[in-house]
Amino acid sequence: MTWFRPIGAALIVGAAAVGYQLLEPEPVYSHVPITTKIVFNREIAQIFQKKCFQCHTDGNVAMALTTYKEARPWAVAIKEEILERKMPPWSAAGGYGHFTNDMSLTAREISLILSWADGGAPSGVLLVDEDKQPVFVPSLTSWEQGEPDEVVKVAEQTRVAAGSPFRVERFEVNPALKQARSLRALQFNPVDRKVIRYAAVYETRTGRWLGTWTPSSQVSLQPGNFGVELNANTRLTVEIGYRGSPDGDGSGAGDLGFYFWVKPTQSPGFLSVTPAATSVAAEKTNERVRGEITIKAAVNVTALWPKLGSGAKSFEVTALGPDGTVVPMLWLNNYRAEWPTPYVLRDAIALPAGTRLVMTAYYDNAEAKALVAAPALHLVTVPAARPPATLAP
Repeated sequence: MTWFRPIGAALIVGAAAVGYQLLEPEPVYSHVPITTKIVFNREIAQIFQKKCFQCHTDGNVAMALTTYKEARPWAVAIKEEILERKMPPWSAAGGYGHFTNDMSLTAREISLILSWADGGAPSGVLLVDEDKQPVFVPSLTSWEQGEPDEVVKVAEQTRVAAGSPFRVERFEVNPALKQARSLRALQFNPVDRKVIRYAAVYETRTGRWLGTWTPSSQVSLQPGNFGVELNANTRLTVEIGYRGSPDGDGSGAGDLGFYFWVKPTQSPGFLSVTPAATSVAAEKTNERVRGEITIKAAVNVTALWPKLGSGAKSFEVTALGPDGTVVPMLWLNNYRAEWPTPYVLRDAIALPAGTRLVMTAYYDNAEAKALVAAPALHLVTVPAARPPATLAP
């Protein structure tokens, strides 16, 4: 079951080399030998279209890589970030869940980029002017589901100062519905992509998670034909992560678009695991924070949204079945608070009644004062057709 849809066929997922404005590009020397058949205008451009351009275009969060002239000076820096597993910012370890919005580079993509960077980073063009021509870059500002049924302005007066550190702000918005509606999808369109890292939407009263915008996932879809019931008096909270751009001040505003079903549909379920906040002493490492819930009725989990905050370094979600079955659902081994990600399961995981859902987070605190660790895990579920005998492998 798919809950989120990537922004287009040419842009599956990803934001490779995000935030690398601080790196210095490698100078281009005319005497660099070419020792590879991998070229920018063929293999590399295709990878960048698929995994990079949601962040690496003009006016976007990171330096543009849409032409050979733009990308060539960064070849060595891109290679280093790939080898350090910082590019793209996808924290989920392989083998612990399969996700429709997986933005990580495949082994083949890594091999091609490394071969290109080590082999002199050739362009593959025949004419000099061709290295200045951008490859195809789809629009990143359109409404992917067509014109929304409703649009609400968010954070209209918020400004983000140039070079300011990462921060999170929350805004309450009123969809101003005239009657109850069944939400099937939502999309957040930032005014300035340079300064917004993510935007998560919750029901204010219940805390229910409705969806998250990231540079790699613009549209949040409810699973299947399900829809979240929003009453006429519903209030929503939009949580936005900001970081200042080195290019100058930016707007923290955005438009939140809503798409509704014509007829009421069954609502998906919502689970939340929120252990008590823990104080992590100054300069302490590897502090464990653990929480769990017991599933009372059989459900199928379709998506997970972990929010761990600063200091978190790793995170695990495990399902412990009533028959003793253990199923690892998610493992984040390099969590980055500035780039939180929703994880949308390719196949829903069946949890029978009585399953214990356990989350474990580990925190490091390099600061001179105590850190408050307050992890949270939100899950979208749909009812099981029939109670499964065991957990899905």
